[in-house]
Amino acid sequence: MIAKEHYFAYPDLSSKDLTDLRSVNVDTEKLARVGIKYNLHNHLRCQIQSFNEQVEEFRSATLEYPLHSLGCINPPKVLADIVEALIAAIYIDCNFSIDITWQAVKDMLQPLITPETLEIQPVTKIMQLCQKNKLEINIVDNWDKTREFECFVDGKSVAKGKSSQTKDTARNRAAYNAYEQVIENLPMKTTVKDH
Repeated sequence: MIAKEHYFAYPDLSSKDLTDLRSVNVDTEKLARVGIKYNLHNHLRCQIQSFNEQVEEFRSATLEYPLHSLGCINPPKVLADIVEALIAAIYIDCNFSIDITWQAVKDMLQPLITPETLEIQPVTKIMQLCQKNKLEINIVDNWDKTREFECFVDGKSVAKGKSSQTKDTARNRAAYNAYEQVIENLPMKTTVKDH
């Protein structure tokens, strides 16, 4: 559904850009945000206290990243599973019509990420920024010891990222924080989107 929508909405995008756009609009975080938006987790029979804590932690983390965190927060997967199951049920009830299902769920999935709002993953973004500005970047994995990653630019520690849940989240947080620090300290404000 999303792939078809993007294909017709953005006919000039390359297949890679269409794939990136589709991926970010249907990933676990994006679907979990829909679950939070409609409080679908309240309809689960769940006796695990930590689940409610994870949901609240995710809800508050989404305030820092209004559209998408690009891997800087770790959503409870069950929230995305609920949304996927709901869409699948609608699809079955609509006699397997993608078009009718899309009409039924498109508002629920808003806001969709567009080519204008699509951002680069934090690790890629800091790598590109450093390459563009002839800076040496090294992302050190300390996750097994401290649950964090540390970014060094030209041998100097510029940022750390921590996550008790996943290595990828810690790495993305470190890269995100490093990008912000490097941009702030560059003589001329040069981002990866500047040409």
